[in-house]
Amino acid sequence: MTEDEIDESNQLLVVIVDVNPNQLMYARHPGSFSRVMNSLLTFMNSHLMLHASNRVALVAAHATGCSYLYPDPDQSKEILRQQDGQHEAFYQFETVVRRRLKTVINMDLHSTATESLVSGGLAMALTYINRVYASLGPAEKVNPRLLAISSTGDSAAQYINYMNSFFTAQKLNIPVDCCMLGQDSGLLQQGCDITGGVYLKVEENSEKLLEYLIWMFLPCVPVRKMLGAPPPIRVDYRAACFCHRQLVDIGFVCSVCLSIFCKFNPVCTTCHAVFQPPKIMAPIRKKKESKKVSA
Repeated sequence: MTEDEIDESNQLLVVIVDVNPNQLMYARHPGSFSRVMNSLLTFMNSHLMLHASNRVALVAAHATGCSYLYPDPDQSKEILRQQDGQHEAFYQFETVVRRRLKTVINMDLHSTATESLVSGGLAMALTYINRVYASLGPAEKVNPRLLAISSTGDSAAQYINYMNSFFTAQKLNIPVDCCMLGQDSGLLQQGCDITGGVYLKVEENSEKLLEYLIWMFLPCVPVRKMLGAPPPIRVDYRAACFCHRQLVDIGFVCSVCLSIFCKFNPVCTTCHAVFQPPKIMAPIRKKKESKKVSA
């Protein structure tokens, strides 16, 4: 591997964090949300310390929508002065994130939904990266990557949105990493495998979350090939049906729009194509063997 291939400068890290307070992990372990956010902020500050040209962005996925935590869309030009000797860039980053996070959580105080719009956060992250691309000069470059942190399992209702984000990231050559807290997500496993990212499941309420983040997700993609990462896990590539939003092993596929259904439907609900019901094959009777008569 040459020095040109290992370019640790101009790294753009966009993190999508699930901040829904109704998740099962946060209900079981009070105070775990604060530990997760503290580890995440320290991890993102570590990314900024690697190189002066590195940048970060943080998107919060909650029950009612998705919001930018950093950079602040309302007060992005405000300059905050540190008070306790902390580096000004880190102080401004943490202050803006904590202020925006308080506003976002207050939006979901009366919501009882346990799922979060993580797929929407991925779409917002890709939109932000596209804006960064558009603002670059002819000689400038940026190396973006995504990281999703969530403790919510699979959401078949967001299957199409997930797949659209994954294939868009693959087309733009943007790796999608995922760190699941307490449980697995088959959809995010597929996204990491499609885009060449890293998928990791961390134990629920783990106190070593920061160590996992720095070890697995802090190095850039070329450097990861030189590290002793754990072996890849088997990816569950089951699809979700368009009728009930449930993962299926065997189903019916529309030959026109490739929509998937768990049961036969004479009319495709997506493209309205009409199909004939499957014919029932008649059982094949075995031919009787003729007896040979000896002369």
